[in-house]
Amino acid sequence: MRFYIKQKVFSLKDKFTVKDFNGNDIYLLQGKMFSLHNKMQLMNIDGSTLLFAQKKLFRLFPEYIISNQHNEDLAIIKKKFGLRPKFDITVVNKALKVEGSLFQHSFDVMEDTTTVASIRKKVLSFGDSYEIEVYDEQHTELLLFLVIIIDQVIHEQKNRGN
Repeated sequence: MRFYIKQKVFSLKDKFTVKDFNGNDIYLLQGKMFSLHNKMQLMNIDGSTLLFAQKKLFRLFPEYIISNQHNEDLAIIKKKFGLRPKFDITVVNKALKVEGSLFQHSFDVMEDTTTVASIRKKVLSFGDSYEIEVYDEQHTELLLFLVIIIDQVIHEQKNRGN
């Protein structure tokens, strides 16, 4: 399934809209303003929270925990050291890896040698804009949320001058 994520540019907090292949709004992604833990949430279009993430403090590399609305941890995302963006993701008992291009415009989410999602950032757009192809429909919402966490980590690194 193909999805599109577009950042809302004129907003006090990070806001993204997820659209399906036909251009229909299906999810909202939103960051909490002035949050030390860099909290984010994935919501249905009606505003009910499906997933939320928060950054763990005092880590050498960024680490986020994604939980569901019942506060059950679903995934841990850890940034790895490297010239290219790399992340390790633990989803329940699965190990996923994310590797990006040197210029951070495309990523593949892999389980062993199988691609479960492909993420492509549009280079020329007003605000961040992504196209996501999800091959593992069992974890669609989690994979869509992952895109925003990766985006957040990359922006934090750029802002720090790394």
